[in-house]
Amino acid sequence: MHIQKVIEQFGYRPNTARVYLAGLQLGEATIADIAAKVKLPRTSVQVIVDELHKDGLMNFYVKKRYRYWIAENPEKLLIRNRERDASLRAVMPELAALRKKGGAKPTAKVFGGPEEIGLILEDMIATKHNILALIAWDEWARLFGTEYMTDLISNRVRHFLRMRMLTPKSDLSQKLKSKDSRELRETRFLPERFAIRTTNFIYGNKVAIISLNEKRPTGVLIEDEDVKDTMTVFFEALWERSS
Repeated sequence: MHIQKVIEQFGYRPNTARVYLAGLQLGEATIADIAAKVKLPRTSVQVIVDELHKDGLMNFYVKKRYRYWIAENPEKLLIRNRERDASLRAVMPELAALRKKGGAKPTAKVFGGPEEIGLILEDMIATKHNILALIAWDEWARLFGTEYMTDLISNRVRHFLRMRMLTPKSDLSQKLKSKDSRELRETRFLPERFAIRTTNFIYGNKVAIISLNEKRPTGVLIEDEDVKDTMTVFFEALWERSS
């Protein structure tokens, strides 16, 4: 990625990024020097430099009545980014409360085929909540392959996301259960009379319902607090009846 684009990702306009980069390249420079470098009017460069000065990214000293501008260490971009991140995290509970109070509109998305269903699995990791899972494990492993499933488990473990899983008892699922402790998982086996052909995931305020039809596997992702709460009740009831 071009270095200017990286700086723009910190929230700066293209011309602002260009002026800051010019300051880094020139070392010490007047407004006229910077304007010549970036080929912008001096008045425009002055406004941009003043903004960068307020952000702590450019500073100046006066010599013979002229201001010489110096770009500050690029490390300050990282410091500013961390400060913004910390500020956002501090108000996140209030933002979440406002969203809930405002009654966020429920959403439902449909995903067709293994590739698109994989997006649901990626969303589970990105949401960073522990997971409740009702899985037809043998069918699931057959559809996606053991290598894919191993990668998914490793990714979940790297993010310290725990899972409680319900699945029919089989050779494959018993082998999986034997690894529970090191894979941050607790597995229980459904009563034999409960045959399932789909997979459900409950995480955050979302519920994913996935049909493992070999011809056209399909997933529905519902984002709604009430649906999640109801599905959690069903899961916990099954959990108590499973071994």
